[in-house]
Order: sequence, then C-alpha cells, then structure tokens
Amino acid sequence: MPSYVLPYETRTSIKISLGTRDEREARRKAAIYNDYIEDFWRSLIKADGKLNRDAAYRAAVKLAKAHGFAYKSVAEIAKAPLEEVIERVRVAAGSIEQEQVVSALLGGAEEPGLMLSACLERFWPLCADRLVNKSDHQIRKWKNPRIAALTGFIDVIGDKRLSDVTRADILQYRQWWLDRIADGTAVAGTANKNILYVRNILQTVCEAHEIDKEVESLFSRMRLKELDNARPPFEATFVQKTLLSGRTLAGLNAEARLLIYAMADTGARESELIGLQPEDILLDEEIPYIWIRARNDHALKTLHSERKIPLVGSSLHAFSQLPEGFSHYRNADTASTTINKYLRENDLKPTDGHSLYSLRHTFKDRLRDAGAPEEVIDELMGHKSRGPKYGRGHMLEAKHEWLKRIAFHIST
Repeated sequence: MPSYVLPYETRTSIKISLGTRDEREARRKAAIYNDYIEDFWRSLIKADGKLNRDAAYRAAVKLAKAHGFAYKSVAEIAKAPLEEVIERVRVAAGSIEQEQVVSALLGGAEEPGLMLSACLERFWPLCADRLVNKSDHQIRKWKNPRIAALTGFIDVIGDKRLSDVTRADILQYRQWWLDRIADGTAVAGTANKNILYVRNILQTVCEAHEIDKEVESLFSRMRLKELDNARPPFEATFVQKTLLSGRTLAGLNAEARLLIYAMADTGARESELIGLQPEDILLDEEIPYIWIRARNDHALKTLHSERKIPLVGSSLHAFSQLPEGFSHYRNADTASTTINKYLRENDLKPTDGHSLYSLRHTFKDRLRDAGAPEEVIDELMGHKSRGPKYGRGHMLEAKHEWLKRIAFHIST
C-alpha cells in the first residue's frame, strides 16, 4: 500500500478476483482495476478523507469498481442474480470493519440529489468546446432551445432527482409531444429535436458527475416519424420577374433588399452573408467572390460551410453596392423577420411554406437544372459531399462557369 494513501485508506492490502485463468486477460483486467483504485484514492486525498453526500456517492461508485463490482443500490442488488449477491456479501464480509467498503458493495451510499432543474447549471460548463468561436448571439441561439427543452420536460414529468428519472417518464414526455402533434400545435421534427436535447443534457451531466444512469437506454426508440416539411423553393421565373424587381421590393430598406439579391445568386444562408467582413468580399479580383469562413466571434453552421462563392448577376449587384458588407443588420434573425413579414404582407409568398430561406433551395434547383455536378452543388451550398473527397475541390473558375449559366439578370 503506498504510504501517501495510508492516512485515508483503511485497507493494508487489496485483493480482487479477476475471474479468469488467462494470464493475458488477467493483466488487462488488473490494469483496469488499478486505474479504478488510484482514481478512488485521488478522490479521497482531494477531499482530505471527508466527502460530502455527492462526493461520497461518487467515491462509493469508484470503490465498488475498485473491488471488482459495479455500484448498485440495495433495490438493484435485491434483483441481481444470486451468485452476484453471494459474491458481494463474501467480499464485504472480508472488510466488515471498513464501513465505506461494505456500503459500496451492498448499496448503502445515498445517491446524489441532483434535481432536473439544476442540470443546466451543471451542463453549460461541460459544453465549452461546442461554443468555440460563437458570437454572443450564436451562443444564445444555441442555449435557448436547450433551456426550453428541459423546461418542457420538467413541466411534463415534474422536477425530480436525475437519478429517479425512469423509462416511464420518457414515454410520458414522448406522449405529450404526440398529443401536441395530433392537435396541430407541434410537428414531429420539433419533438425529435427537443427529445434529443433532453437526452444529451441528462447524458452529459450523468457522465461528468458519475451518476449511474443508463440514459441511452432510457431514450432508445423514442424518435417520431417526420414528414417532409422542407421549405419549398421559389420558381426561378418568380424570382427574376417579381422578387428582383425594384418596384416589388421598394418598401424594404436598402440592406434588406440587397440581402435578397445576394441570397438569390449565392444560395448562402442569411447568417453567412450578414456575417461577412470587408476582407471577405473580394470585388477587385479577376473573378469577384465572397469568402465564407469562421472567425473568433462567428462560428459556421458546419465544418463544410467554409467556401468561396463567385459573384454573378444579382449577388454581384448586391455586393457592388455593399463592398463593406451589411452594417445595418448584424443579426440574421432580425433581417429574416423583417423580410418575411414584408413578403407576407405584400402577397409575395406563393404558399405559407415559402420564406426568405426558400431562395437557398431555389439556388440548388437551378444548379441541378443546369446540369451542374453534385460535388459542385455541395461545394457551393456548403454541404458535405456524399461521395469520397479527393484533392482540394473545384477551383473558383469552374464554379464561376456554372454560376454564370444560372445568373439572374439585373437591369440597372
């Protein structure tokens, strides 16, 4: 026994049955148990031998593993195979004077009382890697749906200890979403996202705080069947003859109007266009283009979103008037709300499903209709290519040729 743990460890030696006669397997298991034991010692030393309830439970989990068992509550042990119960009692009897060992092996440690309502406070610090390079607005957009999801979950099943959440609770939550879908106040896609958010929050917190909960199994087979609710595209002729008419959009402010022009011939997302800095708009090159890329204060939606898009037709017209980028709108949501309201109030939406984002789908359809290869389309859209990727991708010249074929005509 190492001398540095003697003030905290009551055992003078440790013996664990490895359950195998194979020397190679025994060495592998011994290394694993050695890690468990040293992890337990670190916990004891860190707490100076005095553990609060949460720490005591985590220590019991580690101590049970250090003796060759998974930690189980008394109720779980009562349902375990007789052979396991006998073995637990046998090992505990050998350490009868060591209260912590007996408690760890026979389920005597009280589980942490972490309430569902406290989970987000524990969750946020565990997600720092997911928020790298995001602006304050992007962080709020990332956090808000997760806050709403867990709040809704608690509203349905009540605020209880995380360790007390059951499969029945998850089924109740799923049924709540089914009822909302049935009465037309929600769609399956929204339900699936919320269920996924709740699962991720609970799983992340359980893993980080060593709470014994099989979250993955609790949420298995919970996904609801989704209908195809993709935004419909505008017809190209409608965009050319109606949307890109100066008279049609005269009631919009200049930047909102030019955002429509920019989207029409780049297919870029609103947030990507509004996030462009002056150095990302290269009008003096032989082929003018925009460079969509991440910055320290602005993350992209996916790793594949970074790309260079040649400027033609309506997009070249837009950025020729905005060489420094969008200064009025620094928030894509505000711009989208303004434009979609204008489209709705001026009967510029062929169906209720159409929105500003429909221009992105129109852009993709126009490229397909022109016969552009799927790899070129994926590059211009910022999508992951479905086939194997070789080399550096298509050059600006090649993308420019395809975009010239579909460019909208702007009369000046």
